Formats: sequence, C-alpha cells, structure tokens
Amino acid sequence: MRAILYGIALVGVLTVAGCKDTPRPLNYNKGEYGGKADTKLTKEQVETLRQRGKRFAN
Repeated sequence: MRAILYGIALVGVLTVAGCKDTPRPLNYNKGEYGGKADTKLTKEQVETLRQRGKRFAN
C-alpha cells in the first residue's frame, strides 16, 4: 500500500516539475541562436583557462 502511495506521489511531483512557467519562443529561425548573449571573459579568466589547459595537455 505504501509503495502505491509513493508511486502516486512520485508521478505527481514529476508532472508538476514538468510544468515550467517560462516564456518559450513561438518562432524559430534556422541557423539563428535565440538565447541570451554570452558575457565576455575577463583576462584573468582567459589566463586561468589557458593554464588549466596546459596542465591537462601534457
């Protein structure tokens, strides 16, 4: 009996989780990204990534 109740609760939670209240674009243009623009990396972030890449390249 308990397993059935857990199963029903799980289905309910998953159903509600799938209902996002966010706007979705209605029209899609092929080959065009419709999301938010990326932010530029700072010089420090670029250097950190470069150093990290050098560590794993060897």
